[in-house]
Amino acid sequence: MRQKIFTYVIIGIFSFLTFGCEKDEINSDGKVELYLLESYSKIDNSFQIDEATIKTQTSPLISYADFISYDSTNYTFELSDKAKNMIDNMEHSVHGVAFAVKADKTIIYTGYFWPSYSSASCDCIVIDPMMTSIGNKIIVSLGYPGLVQGQVIPDNRNDSRIIEIFKSDNKLID
Repeated sequence: MRQKIFTYVIIGIFSFLTFGCEKDEINSDGKVELYLLESYSKIDNSFQIDEATIKTQTSPLISYADFISYDSTNYTFELSDKAKNMIDNMEHSVHGVAFAVKADKTIIYTGYFWPSYSSASCDCIVIDPMMTSIGNKIIVSLGYPGLVQGQVIPDNRNDSRIIEIFKSDNKLID
């Protein structure tokens, strides 16, 4: 009889510890995520993406848990090794691979993974996927090879929704 009671007590303690404690993990639901685009249209004769035509992939390429930090001064995300490997193992195109950054499931901005070996220019937000080898970081830039004088590229990289999410989880560097 004592052994039965002891067994029930152990099972009860185990159940309490397993199901009754809060987890310290940050819930990525409704946070900042980066998705590849499944389909989209471009605006006029540019690389700028018509956000009304976007269909993102079902799962994010980079989930919120894989964003270690965001430096709002130079628009740099520090990534986990897992996220770095996802980018490194993507198929890169000299004409870019389209993505969208979402905050709380809402598209904030779009752009392209645009490798630095491309000879084509881009008038949109770009991330050079080759740069992940330098400290697991990606820099989100305006245009490739840079912003051309007189060119207008919508810039939501420091949208208040992104900033507030990173700030609330102590992931913002400013």
